[in-house]
Amino acid sequence: MEDEKFVELCKLSKAGNKDALNKLILIFKPLLYQNSMIDGVFDEDLYQELNIKLIDCIKKFDFNCKDEILSCLDIKNEEK
Repeated sequence: MEDEKFVELCKLSKAGNKDALNKLILIFKPLLYQNSMIDGVFDEDLYQELNIKLIDCIKKFDFNCKDEILSCLDIKNEEK
């Protein structure tokens, strides 16, 4: 998925678009599932907690701070 499409999905999700949020959850599902394993056993409660954390992070993330992040990482923004 292209970065612009991903960011757009995140912004739409943050604005309350449930379809966009569901698409993001599907994108992250394999990672969330992988991190929900404890000693090789799937933990449903942990999976749900990770989904909640993902949704909270999307809602709280400031997508306008890209230039600030890039400058901290000493990466030049090639879009300018």
